[in-house]
Amino acid sequence: MKGNSLNRMWAGITGNRYELGNQVSELPDSPGVYVYRGEGGEVLYVGKARNLRNRVRSYFGSNLSLKTEALMSRVEGLEIIVVDSEAEALILESNLIKKHKPRYNILLRDDKHYPYLRVNLNDEWPTVSVVRRMSKDGARYFGPFTRSGSVRETLSFLRRIFPYRTCSDRSFAQVSRPCLNYHIGRCLGPCTGEIDRGAYMETVHEVVRFLEGRHKDVRDSLERRMLDLARNLDFENAAKVRDRISALDDVTQRQKIVLNDMKDRDVLGLARSGKYAFVALLPVRKGKLLGREGFVLTGTELDESEEIIRAFITQYYPNASFVPKEIAIPVLLPDEEEINEYIGTRVRTPRRGILKELVAMASDNARAMMVAGMPRYEREAQEHLKAMEDLAKALHLRCLPRRIECYDISNISGKEAVASMVVLDGGKPEKPSYRRFRMKTGDKPNDVAMMQEVLWRRFKRGLNERAEIGAQGNTLLRKSKFAVFPDLVVVDGGKGQVNAAKQVFGELELDIPLVGLAERNEELFLPGKRDPVVLPRDSGALFLVVRLRDEAHRFALSYHRTLRKKKALDTVLSDIPGLGPVKIKQLLRTFGSVDSIRQASLEELQKAKGIGPQIARSIYDYFNKPH
Repeated sequence: MKGNSLNRMWAGITGNRYELGNQVSELPDSPGVYVYRGEGGEVLYVGKARNLRNRVRSYFGSNLSLKTEALMSRVEGLEIIVVDSEAEALILESNLIKKHKPRYNILLRDDKHYPYLRVNLNDEWPTVSVVRRMSKDGARYFGPFTRSGSVRETLSFLRRIFPYRTCSDRSFAQVSRPCLNYHIGRCLGPCTGEIDRGAYMETVHEVVRFLEGRHKDVRDSLERRMLDLARNLDFENAAKVRDRISALDDVTQRQKIVLNDMKDRDVLGLARSGKYAFVALLPVRKGKLLGREGFVLTGTELDESEEIIRAFITQYYPNASFVPKEIAIPVLLPDEEEINEYIGTRVRTPRRGILKELVAMASDNARAMMVAGMPRYEREAQEHLKAMEDLAKALHLRCLPRRIECYDISNISGKEAVASMVVLDGGKPEKPSYRRFRMKTGDKPNDVAMMQEVLWRRFKRGLNERAEIGAQGNTLLRKSKFAVFPDLVVVDGGKGQVNAAKQVFGELELDIPLVGLAERNEELFLPGKRDPVVLPRDSGALFLVVRLRDEAHRFALSYHRTLRKKKALDTVLSDIPGLGPVKIKQLLRTFGSVDSIRQASLEELQKAKGIGPQIARSIYDYFNKPH
């Protein structure tokens, strides 16, 4: 952002649709971002504008689309942020959409984290690993891969061509002789000193070039190495390199040259059906088509194709591990220049030639994805809707329970007591909204009191955040964690937990439907009702709440175990002089457990990363000398 753009914020306007419409003329005619908020400050929609006054005014006219009518019927507040240019507005809009995930914006489905391949060149002996998130740790990331088959195929290619190590750091540190992979030529044996680091890193750099799509560079390097070995009469190793070249040729022969200019490009295709849109991405590297990845966007039923492609580009590429110099798309974008500036690439819509044919091919792939995927998405949506309708009917709810929160307690005799809050939105887990709490209610086992504590902390903070949003308005840059309230609260337990929760809601003056789920017979208890609600065993509504309760139990138990493990480690390793949290973590990463550290020899401890001779002696003496 230029200057102090983010400091020039318009105080939020509150009121119903007509009150907001009367104040539109007061808005500035500058570029910026506008945000519609609903009940409790929930962010409903984020948009950008070249002229804020004109753009916002269009929402208060006649002949609105069904989607805009539905949005405006829920609006209770408006915020704007003035910036210096439309390009800055695009960046801010993209950041706010990713942060708040508004229900009326087009969203790239992220119910799972797509895998990446990770190579950390800063490690002493790097390897290739599969991870679900990119981190700013200096490592190289390749992906994302939307199909698990793509990851398996790529790893299979790498193992056939490059003999890098595949063992874990723990195994690598403890091994005393080369493994089977070394004897069959699938590993260079760095664990036992069969190769020096410089030679090993040559192989790792070839892996990186291969993943970048620079297959010709890799082949040329291997061919030079083979000839050097042959000239030095090392025919056995020359033959091994020859076999690797043959495997590489076998892989690259499947990839056809589609563009002779040898540029890196992404080609996008689009297909639509109802509220879903399918985008196929064809990566072209050095003129070769390398495969296909597919993505799904939701909330697109009333949007133009241009808006869908724009939403995909602005949400996908800021997090992509590689952005090519050019992206070919099937439609023209009105704000193409701003997108080019934001992404750092060139977006173009080809009108003729081979590139237009590739866009058509990508659209064919998107349609194939739609035909294969729509039945599953429609079936899921219908099942979730039916389950919510059945649950609303059984519990006599006023509205459909689209957002459900469930709470569970986990402890052993009151020790390391924790609580979890998990969320279903539209029948699907909303993991970014999950929360966990460390209990402050003494050390005695009292699940009822702990349930009251977690509900009080969650909803009291939610009320405070709502008051803050109402008073200040401009809180967009600090995401509200608790201001959005659920349509239904589920607590793990029977009448005791439900009545305790009802007491908290009464003190906070909250009118939120509440139910308890008893684990023994999977019965639902309502506050003030003696008899439980028993849902049919094959009911989708029962499956919905049981799945939610089990997820809350898993989330709470995992946190409880983490605290117990941390406490156990703190009482053992932290007593050793010279060992702080960083070195303890490094030791556990190397040896895997406290028992392995206890059994390690002095020499093995000294070899551990970050552990010098003096600290290694302290560790060894601590576990091997009588106290």
